Amino acid sequence: MNTEFAQLKMEDLRKELPEMVRSLEAYRQGSNNTLPIEVTLEELVQGKYGVSQDAFFEKLGINPKIDTMQNIFTMPQQNIRWIVPEIIRAAITTGMRQAPFYPNIIASDQSINGLQVTMPMVNMSDAAPAKVNEAETIPLGDVSFGQKSVSLFKIGKGFKLTDEVKNYVSIDVLGIYLRDFGIQLGYAMDTLAMDVLMNGNKADGSESAPVIGVYETTNGITYKDLLHIWVRAARMGRNFTTMIGGEDQAIEMLNLPEFKERHSGTTEATLNIKSPVPNKADFYIHPGTPDQQLLMVDTSAALIKLTAKQLMLESERIVSNQTEAVYASLTTGFSKMYQDAVLLLAANKKFSEAGFPSFMNIDPYLLVNFCLLYTSDAADE
Repeated sequence: MNTEFAQLKMEDLRKELPEMVRSLEAYRQGSNNTLPIEVTLEELVQGKYGVSQDAFFEKLGINPKIDTMQNIFTMPQQNIRWIVPEIIRAAITTGMRQAPFYPNIIASDQSINGLQVTMPMVNMSDAAPAKVNEAETIPLGDVSFGQKSVSLFKIGKGFKLTDEVKNYVSIDVLGIYLRDFGIQLGYAMDTLAMDVLMNGNKADGSESAPVIGVYETTNGITYKDLLHIWVRAARMGRNFTTMIGGEDQAIEMLNLPEFKERHSGTTEATLNIKSPVPNKADFYIHPGTPDQQLLMVDTSAALIKLTAKQLMLESERIVSNQTEAVYASLTTGFSKMYQDAVLLLAANKKFSEAGFPSFMNIDPYLLVNFCLLYTSDAADE
């Protein structure tokens, strides 16, 4: 244990508590000059004192396994009550990180100021390199640049704690139920992420995920259809190893022979595909996926999470029914990065009618270089 912390008296630590909590709230809220940062009480305690949160509670004179919220509120030293919102927040945050899948499908989480942010859109398709002969001028390509405005939303929910809960339920047991509340907030984040994945951020729908058909609709989605997507994606530098679909689609995928049957031995011949094709994938279940469709995502290039304000807690006492109302909210949103990093594989559409969009067809760009080469050689002759 940190020597300085070991020598610290309980009364001194309780006196420091209000300032510690205020600093945490300031970090999470941000300002005009600083971006919001997600910091937990446990991280602050570890960084400042080099001890665990349990050791910190013990020094404060709190036993979460026994003490209730009312025990804390009625302690002689009033500063101790500043710890209650942090205990509630820690339980809610645990739930938000537990069940929802959005943290696993974003490329990064960026803190920003304001409710709107301008994000770039870069198109490299006209900047394909070409062969340059000796003393020739290097040809110029075009990198088109655009902008889009991404709006952020406040997500919030309130709940009431009765006096009976405050008086008789220990903090540890209460935390179990508060984690469920956090899970519900996390599900709301999943829904926001799904909307941006499928529809993009632009009102005209121009960023919508392309819908790709299958070889035979009578067979539904087969492993060959997945290979069709994976091979094209590999050539584009994309890696669709994350899938999102409904329960029925998950069952269909699990029932594919390639995913359920075990094989041993080696093949008579070996073919190594040098454009890497996944041999495994992650599947998340979400009812927001269209019926008979499978959302395929390259998590490294699909979404960025934007956060203007981290999880904040506010409370008020409602005397009329003897409850404590607690409100949790955060201001956040998602921005789509690359349109070709997300697509929908539809079991009810044929590929001959719903094929790859033009921005997923890289062959013309390869042929352009050959054409430039042949034209240059012909001119030299």
